[in-house]
Amino acid sequence: MIDYILAVNKEVGWTSHDVVQRLRRVLGIREIGHAGSLDPFATGVLICGIGRATKVLPFMVDLRKDYAGAMRLGKVTDSGDVTGHVVQERPLGSIDLAQARDLARTFIGLQEQIPPMLSALRQNGKRLYDLARKGIEVDRMPRTVEIHTFEILGLSGDLLEFRVICGRGTYIRTLAADYGAALGPGASVERLHRRAVGSYDDTRAVSIDGDPEAVRQACERASVPMAAALAHLPALTLRSEWVRRVRHGAQPPWRAIATETVPEGRRFRLVGPENGLVAVASLEPVPGLADRAWKESWELRLDRVL
Repeated sequence: MIDYILAVNKEVGWTSHDVVQRLRRVLGIREIGHAGSLDPFATGVLICGIGRATKVLPFMVDLRKDYAGAMRLGKVTDSGDVTGHVVQERPLGSIDLAQARDLARTFIGLQEQIPPMLSALRQNGKRLYDLARKGIEVDRMPRTVEIHTFEILGLSGDLLEFRVICGRGTYIRTLAADYGAALGPGASVERLHRRAVGSYDDTRAVSIDGDPEAVRQACERASVPMAAALAHLPALTLRSEWVRRVRHGAQPPWRAIATETVPEGRRFRLVGPENGLVAVASLEPVPGLADRAWKESWELRLDRVL
């Protein structure tokens, strides 16, 4: 199998691009990408797409991320983590663990985050980290992120252990900086490990450091077919006569769907009668009167043909 999803255990010091380059050399495949970056100092699960599976990566970035880490209280850096330059040091004072836990709970839910300058986001066509390295700081628009879980696990000296489960686009460095400021002494992330992305956890992630042949075999054993990789999307079965037409880009009307009832959701994987993945499609509203049948109010629009 040459088209599959792979969960990689990223090593400390590696960039996400380093992981892709290593996989390209070991597997001999050029078409490889990843969904959701990890900072070089962080470790853990990085989802990669091999071959045509790069086409399904955009539909995996919304999966929840589960992190464990530690923040250093009283130390603020320009990057928000241990690799940055210290810009402020404050006395720790007396930190009550119960109050620290109560404060963390106030960060749960939807919130606005301003992305850090040292990030891979583009602004006016340029990466923010490229601007930051030139000493240029620009205004960044806040982004809405969602924190599902923020737990303070323990405090040892000035090191605060935590766990975070969050949605897409969340910067743990920014969360730690905002939390540290609210707590008082400020904070920066000392270490960070991504435990899971959706159902892809540590137990499914492979190490790609070591003997190339052993790595290649490990990747093959851990490979996930594209259809299975999108199992978090509800499925609609196409009638057999529509499979070829959809593969050629034809938008599927409701009569092309063999599934009797449409499951809840706004995005679906379209599969053939043999459950082979054909495409990903989303519901789009159809302008018109409000008192119409449901299928007259919504239509399927192809997001990606696979």
